[in-house]
Amino acid sequence: MNRSAAEHAVKVLRHVTIPMRDGVRLSAHLTMPVAEGRFPAILEYTPYHKGDYTEPPARFRYFAERGYVIVNVDVRGTGDSEGVTTDVYSDDERRDGYEAIEWIARQSWCDGNVGMFGISYCGVVCWHVAAQAPPHLKAIIVRSGTDDIYTEWTYPGGCPRPYMYENYAPPNPELVGERWSEMWRQRLEGNVPWGIGFISHQTDGPYWRARSLRPDYGRVKCPVFVIDGWADWYATPLLRAFANLNVPKRALIGPWSHMWPDDAIPGPKLDGNRECLKWFDQWLKGIDTGVLREPPVTIFVREYFQPTIMFVEDKGHFRAENEWPIARTREESLSLREGAFEYRPDAGIAAGRHGGGPFPPWGMPLDQRADEIHSLVTTTGPLAEDWEITGNPLAELRVSSTADITLFTVKLSDVAPDGTSNLITKGYLNATHRESHAEPAPLEPGKVYELNVELLACSYRVAKGHRLRVAIAGADLQHCWPTPKPCINTIHAGSRMILPVVPSQAPKLPEPDLRPSPYPLPRREQVAAPEYSVTHDLVRETTTVRYDTRCGAGINRSEFTISRREPARTTCKASYEYRKPMSGMDVVVNTQCVTSSDEKAFHHLVDAAIIVNGRPYFQKSWNISVPRAFC
Repeated sequence: MNRSAAEHAVKVLRHVTIPMRDGVRLSAHLTMPVAEGRFPAILEYTPYHKGDYTEPPARFRYFAERGYVIVNVDVRGTGDSEGVTTDVYSDDERRDGYEAIEWIARQSWCDGNVGMFGISYCGVVCWHVAAQAPPHLKAIIVRSGTDDIYTEWTYPGGCPRPYMYENYAPPNPELVGERWSEMWRQRLEGNVPWGIGFISHQTDGPYWRARSLRPDYGRVKCPVFVIDGWADWYATPLLRAFANLNVPKRALIGPWSHMWPDDAIPGPKLDGNRECLKWFDQWLKGIDTGVLREPPVTIFVREYFQPTIMFVEDKGHFRAENEWPIARTREESLSLREGAFEYRPDAGIAAGRHGGGPFPPWGMPLDQRADEIHSLVTTTGPLAEDWEITGNPLAELRVSSTADITLFTVKLSDVAPDGTSNLITKGYLNATHRESHAEPAPLEPGKVYELNVELLACSYRVAKGHRLRVAIAGADLQHCWPTPKPCINTIHAGSRMILPVVPSQAPKLPEPDLRPSPYPLPRREQVAAPEYSVTHDLVRETTTVRYDTRCGAGINRSEFTISRREPARTTCKASYEYRKPMSGMDVVVNTQCVTSSDEKAFHHLVDAAIIVNGRPYFQKSWNISVPRAFC
């Protein structure tokens, strides 16, 4: 499509304020066409300090050049917006999103058609706003946004994830004017660390259901496009949402980590902006882009790749499908070995960091044999033919334990002829949550229970001559808080793994209409490396995982230490340093969360310290202890 230079020009309006029902004003940056007229608009709703950019991101410019107004809004109590944030995904925040959509639709530059997109937190809020069905919301694109906050983010399998997040950065005085100090003081005094809500709600229930789309997918009335990657956090919940939505829908799952497809690694990268434009042009402009005639699901089918800490390009290919789950799937059942294993709380080192770690994806899974020595392992003989495993494998286990609280983790791996064990997918379940995440119940030591452990979604071709391996352990070190009691766990006869094996298409669907990204893949040495280490203290019998990396506009540091002798005594230290020069000031925001546990309770300490021009400006601490709830 040919466009004149004028049509490619964009303008940016900074700090446009949006009034809310209670008088709070949210701050928005607008990236819009220079041309006169009314345009459809796309909202991105974020807690990640939109003011950290002075030029619009390339993604915003792309859509503005093609006739859209991008409205980038700070969540209340963050960035340049007024008010306070007292909890993650609060009632006020969700309602604000609805009101922002309807405000946008009334503006002179908007034609009344509004879309929404976002990644990570900004993807989850797309679900929150769409679930309220604002009249002018015509379509959304959710990139890496879970449908279930409890099971997929904060409590995988029913155990806390060692992760916390806080937000105390100031508004920009150049944008908000003389009220900036008052706004910041209100934020510092009124914001409540989100981690307090996390640790205070260890079981599922109304708190988490209010923040999750699952299970009431029928609340979403507008068309939905979900995008994720196998190296990212949320391919499983996005495919689950896709399967349950009853609206026009599309799914694109690549090999990527936590980035948009245009600039994601591992590649291959795609021109993701083009795919998103087709979606929005169809639903916000009424243009027949052909997207409704394409198969609605596109997946990247992975193949064996020598495991390494980070790689820039995965091996495999994209394929189109007509549905998810795939209708032609056949089930293959693998009988699992019976036997006992000792719970080792340091198992899971080789599994890597969920999602490949923050940006970029260092911390990919390694050779799983380092973890398999702490696991009960079942290995098949060499396969007589290729098997494509696409879907959610399911482990049906008959288990017992010497403890009343224990976790079962299940890994499925591809074992190459040289013995290398490459992780395909994994799953985990706190056995006290065997009936319900809302009402866990202790185990009776020695009693045999039946557990269904659903593994994360995958698409992976296991080559002829390779073997499949199932490894069952009692921990996933980098993802699940250790259960408190040393124990021996037993897998009993009758346990099996059910694999979704997908035969070739007949007839074969056309190849997906995808184009490569305009941004080339970097060489491995060009990808900035974090500080990432796992250390064993052989005297004290502890294991510590450290991960320090630049994340957004700041530096993220974490240190997670577990005791092999006393797994109840675990500590996670996480800090974030955010530095922002503004209006002749040098502002440094340091937040630190220390979460620890003992046999009876979790303890969560948050400290926020603000330094302005080298001098202390503000300091506040929060401290909470909460009894352990079967985890």
